Amino acid sequence: MLAAVGVVLRVSQYLVNSSLWLDEAALARNIIDRSVAQLFRPLDYAQVAPIGFLLVEKGVSLLFGTSEYALRAFPLACGIASIFLFWRLAERVVSGWTVPFAVGLFAIATPAVYFSSQVKQYSVDVLVSIALLLASTEIRRRGITARRASALGVLGLVAVWFSQPAVFVLAGIGAGFALLAWLERDREASRRVAITLTLWAVAAGVSAFVTWRMVPPSDRAFMRVFWAEGFMPMPPHRVADLFWIVGKLTWAFGKFGTGMTRTTGGLNYRWSFVFTLTALAGLWGLWKRRRDAALFLALPIAVVAVLSVASVYPFTARLVAFLVPYLLLAVSAGAEFILSVWPARLQILQPAAMAILGGAPLYAAVEALPPWRLQHVRPIFETIARQRQPGDAMYVHFSGGQAFYYYAPRFGLDRDVRVGACAVGYPRNYLRELDRFRGRRLWMVISHAHYNGAELEVMLQYLDTIGRRLESLEHPATNGRWVEGAWGYLFDLTDPKRLAAASADSFPIAPGPLTDPPSEWACYGVFLPERNIFRHAPSGGS
Repeated sequence: MLAAVGVVLRVSQYLVNSSLWLDEAALARNIIDRSVAQLFRPLDYAQVAPIGFLLVEKGVSLLFGTSEYALRAFPLACGIASIFLFWRLAERVVSGWTVPFAVGLFAIATPAVYFSSQVKQYSVDVLVSIALLLASTEIRRRGITARRASALGVLGLVAVWFSQPAVFVLAGIGAGFALLAWLERDREASRRVAITLTLWAVAAGVSAFVTWRMVPPSDRAFMRVFWAEGFMPMPPHRVADLFWIVGKLTWAFGKFGTGMTRTTGGLNYRWSFVFTLTALAGLWGLWKRRRDAALFLALPIAVVAVLSVASVYPFTARLVAFLVPYLLLAVSAGAEFILSVWPARLQILQPAAMAILGGAPLYAAVEALPPWRLQHVRPIFETIARQRQPGDAMYVHFSGGQAFYYYAPRFGLDRDVRVGACAVGYPRNYLRELDRFRGRRLWMVISHAHYNGAELEVMLQYLDTIGRRLESLEHPATNGRWVEGAWGYLFDLTDPKRLAAASADSFPIAPGPLTDPPSEWACYGVFLPERNIFRHAPSGGS
């Protein structure tokens, strides 16, 4: 029943068929526009994805087309498969009532639901992390033979080509195997484990080398800036920095980003610190009765934490979604352990504890039930294609460029269209671009609006001043955030009197965040570098 709920949630979100959002469209364009051989080169638009994932997606696109449904089919299949693998894994790690409790937590986990309908590799990461942990615990349960050690090693060899974080999982579980072999003083088992660890070391080394080659230095520098909050400050500057990893675990159970409920990879639980403590208690409880399970759960998390200290891999957001199954198993084990040692005089408080541990995940799931749409720009392009008249021009704000290039062939939007340049911090440049359309009817499309929609507001105020608004096509995001919405408008810019009311250079723009000098990375990567004003000196300040 609980597994069925998880399947229904994932399929429901998939059937919503939301438009591809910015990064999805950018990755989809790499998959669609490149040949199979070209997928082995660094991707465009600051995108990174494992080769196995790219090849499967390319195969799907060649066999079934490039629709949203086709491109999201493989992530959905991985999302569904992960439920049933997690079920088996839970039976190996916890017992009794905590098995369905763990399965329920995973089935309704909001990031696991959401990423199962994304043209991104995160649901594959989750599936691979579960498969590696399940195979490792199964071998520990049944006894490690040379054949099983070899099979486990081969699984690792395959896994790293479908999931880049699989390297961290292999490192953590591998360290667990090595530590157990040392603690148990079993020489025969140690020799067999050495087979697995050797194959895993080869897999990790080759995968790390290929990934390094697939990410250009400029992309690596950009990602260090973009994900900066995911790296532990070194040396620590404040007392709070000493507890940085505890804070990150709490955010993993809560929210990595204010206002976001799915896209950051956090579980969005209320009272998230309670779940951090419960997970730590669960690891302690497992250590007392199942050292292998405790090590296999804890050490991959520790590996990512260490890498964040070294500024190699950030411990944040969707990049640690692959750890969600491990965190939920730790919570389930913690619930089991806490209730087993609960003082008799406090039995009256047990229902309250379970209400928190069960109620917070349920509330998070209800709060983020499908349908969930972000940057839902496809209906706007459909309407423009249907209503556009001869002579109508079209302007796509740079942030919608990736989606436009994905959808344009479908709707025949290949004439008289200008995709704007990125000019973050220089809004007057957007107005100069709009001035090119004076004397015509203009369709304007914008998504992923910056500064909580301030860019869009300035552009609309200007167009309302020099023209007449004929139609508004507005698709706010399900989460209500401006940056995740999609907006389309039709303006008549043919009235000479209105056109004389202002120009791009005379229109007043109030100083503030919108006109502050931007980061050097403001227009990097996904925002179509060929349309980036920072490739040249921006004209005219604000």
